[in-house]
Amino acid sequence: MIDYRMSYLIGMPHDVGYSIQAISGITGMTTETVIDQLGKLNEQLQQFSYKTIDWEQDKIYFSKQVTDKWLELHFGKQEADIFYSEYERQALLYLLTFIAEEDLSVYYYQEFLQVSKNTILADIKKLRERLAERNIHLDYSRKKGFYLSGHEEQIRMQAHQMIANIVMTVSGKWGLKKGLMKDSVMFEAEVRSCLLETIKASELTIVPSRTEETIYFMAYVLRRGKTYSYHLDEQTKGRLKELNAFLASRQFLSQFPEILARENEQFYFTLIFMTITQGEIRDTALEFLLECASQIIHEMERLAAIEFKAYRRLLLDFFYHLVPAFFRIKYHFSLANVLTEEIKEQYGELFTLTKIALQPLERLTGHAIPDEEVGYFTILFGGEIGNQREANRIIRYKALVLCPSGISSSLIMQSELRELFPTIDFDLTTTVDQLESISESDYDVIFSSVPLDTSKKTYLVNPILSQLEKNNLIRSVQEDLLIPGIVVPSVDEIIETLLPYIELKKGVTKEKIYRILNRKMIKKLKVKEDEKPMLSELLTAGMIQLTDQKMNWEEAIAYAAQPLKRQGKITENYIEAMIKKVKDYGAFIHIGKGIALPHARPEDGVRQLGMSLLKVETPVLLLDDPKHEITIFICLAAVDNEMHLKALASLTKILSNKENLEKLLAANDQATIIQLLKEGESL
Repeated sequence: MIDYRMSYLIGMPHDVGYSIQAISGITGMTTETVIDQLGKLNEQLQQFSYKTIDWEQDKIYFSKQVTDKWLELHFGKQEADIFYSEYERQALLYLLTFIAEEDLSVYYYQEFLQVSKNTILADIKKLRERLAERNIHLDYSRKKGFYLSGHEEQIRMQAHQMIANIVMTVSGKWGLKKGLMKDSVMFEAEVRSCLLETIKASELTIVPSRTEETIYFMAYVLRRGKTYSYHLDEQTKGRLKELNAFLASRQFLSQFPEILARENEQFYFTLIFMTITQGEIRDTALEFLLECASQIIHEMERLAAIEFKAYRRLLLDFFYHLVPAFFRIKYHFSLANVLTEEIKEQYGELFTLTKIALQPLERLTGHAIPDEEVGYFTILFGGEIGNQREANRIIRYKALVLCPSGISSSLIMQSELRELFPTIDFDLTTTVDQLESISESDYDVIFSSVPLDTSKKTYLVNPILSQLEKNNLIRSVQEDLLIPGIVVPSVDEIIETLLPYIELKKGVTKEKIYRILNRKMIKKLKVKEDEKPMLSELLTAGMIQLTDQKMNWEEAIAYAAQPLKRQGKITENYIEAMIKKVKDYGAFIHIGKGIALPHARPEDGVRQLGMSLLKVETPVLLLDDPKHEITIFICLAAVDNEMHLKALASLTKILSNKENLEKLLAANDQATIIQLLKEGESL
């Protein structure tokens, strides 16, 4: 792909010759990079049979075709090979209307998207139906042509969502660039340069995975902002004015004086900056989010019955991500391109607990937390839990982990790799630029979620790996690096080993056996992967007690723990540790209306994973405090930070369902309690 900075040249006169040094000054690239880019540009011109660059007496001349065919040269594809999906067509149709400064017609849309009139009419109909759900209207009049009407906040948020959804495909990005080139072929490049310069000058730390969509969104808002204004209340303006990003917004808009003159747009661009800016601990205006981060972490520890040992590091990492998430949720900026379904599939119990733990953020924003945001926090917690494993490792190899999808995805990828390869020391990098700044002598191999052009051994992996993918990766790394361990044979190897000793039935081929065996392996591996016991498997009849005895809270905890002690899952020391923890840290074990979860550390006397339940007829006052009236005690004996999470996720679902919680509190026999626990697992 041709560097975007070369587009600065396409707006220059065509009959003027430029020296390498002049081009370097115009584009801001080094002379070596300019020469490299000119070579790539000439290759593309030759490939498409266009007029190549003239190089005469140290002067370079560009033909008008370079301007006219810039998109083709930039992407290395011809427009005839660009095909938009139905969603991309409708998104681009919306975005063209979003920035329109003149009458738009069906013919204009048709010419831009290179499709038939009937296709455009069908797209307009479907788009109108989708927009109506957000109270946005795609209207038409003979005087104005097509235009958007509705609340400006909703109109802009819809544009942001559409840009975020299509910017990752070649056809989507092509359409976005083409839409901006109508007035100026250099506009997108100017916005990109201004944003990058502002980030550098203001020392803001930007989430790398959000940069590309933000550049296009800013460019489209700059176009729309010349005609339509965004209004914020004075209280919000006052809060935004205190942020470091407000100065960055003004600096960025100084290159676009027509928009800078609109005060409301200064604040709107501050919001945009905050949705992609990692938290800055020195920004005193964000202290309230540091407190929120602390509350969420402690809530997660309480709900999941775990303790994060590197608390300060986790607090800072969490705060860095919480800041942009707060502004996205509070002001309705969507988060796209997230592996939400994959996270739910592989980290379901952690996702459930994280969703509940995020209630302090929900109260702060006044909005429900979207699953996409929950997913990011889930893998942030998951990464930290993973980091607490394998504390004592023998380091034999050094590896870099590259995952441009964002810091949270990077953390979970790093965590999974550490678990798979305890003899490798993993360091994290989140951008290709960071990778290029690291000396190759500092690492042996790279694990990357994107293809790389490097001489170092590179393993291409997904941010979240299935069990089959893990096994294949283990095999490859062991073969390459001779890491000791058990190699899981591939399906191919199993078949090749068996074929000399078996006779295939008629109609049965090697390929058919491969497909069947592959399906069975995936199924078996998934079963093996999910070894965490369910709530009903831990709280069996022998672990559930009901009593009408009156007792204090210390006696109740000791009584509730007796089934665990009788079965040898805990020692007497563990019971004492649970009681001491309440005395030291307060009523943190009160996890819901009338429910307490006594627990201590595994090293305090846990021999085996287990849970026991005690239901008292007369409520017990935890710490003798009327605010903490407990009817059910559920003692947890955890062996680590993970094996009990599925059970606690089910318990959390029960507590979150008012009807089920009331039934549980009213239950008066073991059978009813067991039935309710099983029903809660299917919620």
